[in-house]
Amino acid sequence: MSRRLTSRRAGWMLLCVGGLLLACGGNSTSESGQEGEDQHPDRSRQEISVPRRIVAIAPGITEMLFVLGLGDRVVGVGDYARWPPEVAGIPKLGGLFDSRLESIAGLDPDLAVLLPSEERLRVQLGKMGVEVLTVRSDSIADVEEMAVSIGQRCSVEEAATAFLESWRSELAPRASSKATRVLLSVTREPGRMADVLVSGPDTFLHELLDRLGATNVMADAQLSYPQVGLEEIIIRRPEVVIELQANPGDYASLARDWERLAAEASIEEACVWVVAGDHVLIPGPRVPRLYRQLDDALLACAGDSE
Repeated sequence: MSRRLTSRRAGWMLLCVGGLLLACGGNSTSESGQEGEDQHPDRSRQEISVPRRIVAIAPGITEMLFVLGLGDRVVGVGDYARWPPEVAGIPKLGGLFDSRLESIAGLDPDLAVLLPSEERLRVQLGKMGVEVLTVRSDSIADVEEMAVSIGQRCSVEEAATAFLESWRSELAPRASSKATRVLLSVTREPGRMADVLVSGPDTFLHELLDRLGATNVMADAQLSYPQVGLEEIIIRRPEVVIELQANPGDYASLARDWERLAAEASIEEACVWVVAGDHVLIPGPRVPRLYRQLDDALLACAGDSE
């Protein structure tokens, strides 16, 4: 099978592995400190009931806030927020595991929307009297529930409903006559083929492949995002390798790595495709864009094999 490769650059974005791998927990919840109203005596009850100053660290949550029309209420975001462009001018508050509490406090937020993995920050904000809405983002259903929860808490239910209608239409399953065997590589340095981080089961990436009628060769892995070596990759024999790249880079060299692997292992060369951009690893409102790109990759590779 010959190789097809495309490069799609879409700005700088560091992979928030913690958000992808550790965002687990219960359903969406909202909590506030016992002394929340005493902390802000100058605010009316209406101002307290409808959040006006919102902070979020995870990029996917920040994107959802803007998509639901709440951008003018967002007063602080995480260091890795890149979209929409408006976030460039908003104060940065650190990452998932190194958030800056003093900076957050200085913004006087009345709502923080966090992931379950940000439990420590949730506790700290609760002591400050800041309400916390906890949402998940592991799966497609989680992102939908995130939209609903934020919409209800921030009184933008109509925007959430409109988002879900568009989201579900764009992510509708697409029929496929062949269950192409796919390996999804989740960011890898050119020239390095050891300990390749890939998508296993129970991830939004796995769900996208399933909706496209493709087979994730790592579907039986015990971890959602396992690291695999060359031997494991050879055993799995993927027909298509899709490299997800959040950062600009030398994409042509990524394909050459797989060519060398095929030659050294005396196996049929897989079709290699690169999907790049600051959206590809973020479970948020831009997932439909990635879905279209994965579909394009599978169609191109199928045509290349004929």
